[in-house]
Amino acid sequence: MPTAGSNERPWPGWWRSALGRRYAAVFALLVSLPLLAYAAWSAAQVYRQQRDALAAVQTAQADAAAARIQQFLREIELQLTWLTALPWTPDAAPQRRLDALRALRQTPAIADIALIDGQGRERVAESRLALGRVDSMADRMASPAFSGARQARGAYYGDVSFRKGSEPFMTVAVAGPRGEAGVAIAEVSLKYIWDVVSKIRIGDEGIVYVVDPAGRLIAHPDINLVLRNTDLSATLRAFEEQKAHAPPHPALRLTGTRGEPVLASSVMLAPPGWRVVVEQGLQEADAPLWANVRGALWVAAVSLLLALSAALWSAWRIARPLRELAQGAERIGAGQLSHRIALHSGDELERLGERFNAMAAELQASHDDLGRQVEERTRELSDANRAKSRLLAAASHDLRQPLHALNLMVAQWRRDPDAAERLRLGLRVEQAIAAINALFDGLLDVSKLDAGVIHPQVDAFPVQRLLDRMDVAHAAAARDKGLELRIRPCDAWVASDPVLLERILGNLVGNAVRYTRSGAVLLACRRTQVGLRIAVWDTGIGIAPDKQERIFDEFYRLDAEGSAADGGLGLGLSIVARLAGLLGHPVSVRSVPGRGSCFAVTVPEAASQSHIPASAIDSSIDALQGRRVLVIDNNAQVLESTARLLEGWGCRVQAAHGAPDHVDGPVDLLLVDMRLDYGDDGVAAISRLRRQLGRDLPALILTGDTAIGTRECIAASGLPMLEKPVSALRLRSALTRLLQRD
Repeated sequence: MPTAGSNERPWPGWWRSALGRRYAAVFALLVSLPLLAYAAWSAAQVYRQQRDALAAVQTAQADAAAARIQQFLREIELQLTWLTALPWTPDAAPQRRLDALRALRQTPAIADIALIDGQGRERVAESRLALGRVDSMADRMASPAFSGARQARGAYYGDVSFRKGSEPFMTVAVAGPRGEAGVAIAEVSLKYIWDVVSKIRIGDEGIVYVVDPAGRLIAHPDINLVLRNTDLSATLRAFEEQKAHAPPHPALRLTGTRGEPVLASSVMLAPPGWRVVVEQGLQEADAPLWANVRGALWVAAVSLLLALSAALWSAWRIARPLRELAQGAERIGAGQLSHRIALHSGDELERLGERFNAMAAELQASHDDLGRQVEERTRELSDANRAKSRLLAAASHDLRQPLHALNLMVAQWRRDPDAAERLRLGLRVEQAIAAINALFDGLLDVSKLDAGVIHPQVDAFPVQRLLDRMDVAHAAAARDKGLELRIRPCDAWVASDPVLLERILGNLVGNAVRYTRSGAVLLACRRTQVGLRIAVWDTGIGIAPDKQERIFDEFYRLDAEGSAADGGLGLGLSIVARLAGLLGHPVSVRSVPGRGSCFAVTVPEAASQSHIPASAIDSSIDALQGRRVLVIDNNAQVLESTARLLEGWGCRVQAAHGAPDHVDGPVDLLLVDMRLDYGDDGVAAISRLRRQLGRDLPALILTGDTAIGTRECIAASGLPMLEKPVSALRLRSALTRLLQRD
């Protein structure tokens, strides 16, 4: 109890303070109004989400039922397709009759089968209820099933009919792949679909049923409704009207097949145009929905009560004297962070004083946290430096190997006059240079991926173009190792970035050749439901299961099986994984140690388009013959080598160390290095030369500069670019394409 001289008041006394009343009223309004609004919005959201979720669940169940019914019809199609696989011969009827009997035995849903030849004559007819006929030669040419099957791309589905006014039947017909193979016609009892729908349960009372386009019930768990030829055309009209203005997969509230209010969803089954309907009693369907809404409202009510209590408590705590708090705040503000405000009056300022104390403690904690952040950043920098050191060490070792080999071969070249031996050494030099180029390509790819400068340019193109390039790029290496490189042709078109996809396939095929000692490497494509699967198979060393995830890590190389001898930085599969992730193309691997591996990338298919025929491409082989090419490079060795290479291809070459002020004679093509002397660059040089010559000449940029600014400058100019080092094959291909477009 407070004493007579005490300033403390019992808890209700705070209300007599104007400050306390003001804070209490403001806090109550600020807390209660948003909470009430949120409670109403939350209840509406819960109701809407539960309603949409229930509709989605019903639609998913309808989809599942439709899939099972589609499988049932597909099995019948397959039986009929099998019966029309071969053309008719004069003595084929007995064997075809046995085939028809076998189909009746294997597919109980088929009641009758008739096999019609290409001239529309009935050759075989078998039934479960009547005697069979062979070579009756009855004319079935005018039959809707015969003509419908010949015109349809797939199976022909007739209208549903009810034999004897009860059991539903449907005609299914399939034409053979050739006209002389004829048509197989089957009468199918749809009561077998009852087995499908009767086994599906939705909740306690939910059911699935099927309605034909005319609105007649053809499958229902209560088979009596089917046998009574129940008309549900009103239900169909309700779904069609809802489809015109409802969101996807709407659920309708209507009267069900058992006369009670239900919540129903449906999906179309095409062909044959049936509608699969899922219905559930409205009371059962709405029970969890309203339970969730009530739960949300209860939570909101409790939250509101707690919030109002907290608001009143806060107002009471704030209504105490402010002097001690102000004095303590001044001392803390003056820099005495060790000072703590001691308020034990139990009033509203005690927590505020604690917050001031906490602020002082948090300031010290922020210094500690800053120290931890500095330590973490230092550790990350150290990890990055170690990764860079590992990269430089691996690159240094693997680049020194071919360079060392080049030095030895050049020395041998100089002292060996034998022409054959020089030719052999020349081939070895090319191989060493190719190895260096491959290592640089890997390092450049990783650098560009890390810098985030690779942006896919997706286009539609024939995959055979890449398969041909894989053959050109890797056939010689495979042949040198005694391997057979087999590439299966493919006429599919894909939607991808052709350059990045070529890098992926090049790494996969190159790895397959590198790690295969004997046998073959196969590059083949296969269409799947999700796209074109491009797979590289080999008969190489295989990969142990515990290493199949690690092979996609940077710098990871297989150990004793041969990686060190075969070279490489261990970046190839890492680049494959990162490029595939950039393109959104899934990559998979299957491997058996000692037997081989299969790496596959799945690419979206694209619609086929007209493209340049092979004859037109072949005619461009000599496109460089006699062409006038201006080559600009500030490196004398590169300039001389490039000029001689072009002259060897039949070009007439003008070589310059920088952009000339005057060009002697006409020019057909510009080949310019990006980095020139005196601060000049290839993009500006090409622009000046085009203005000087008065035409938009074809031009190609060569660069060894991997800086982001350089790449952005070239990309903004729209000029094609090749990165150094460039193989002669890639250079010739690029120049030929430029001249063909001109």
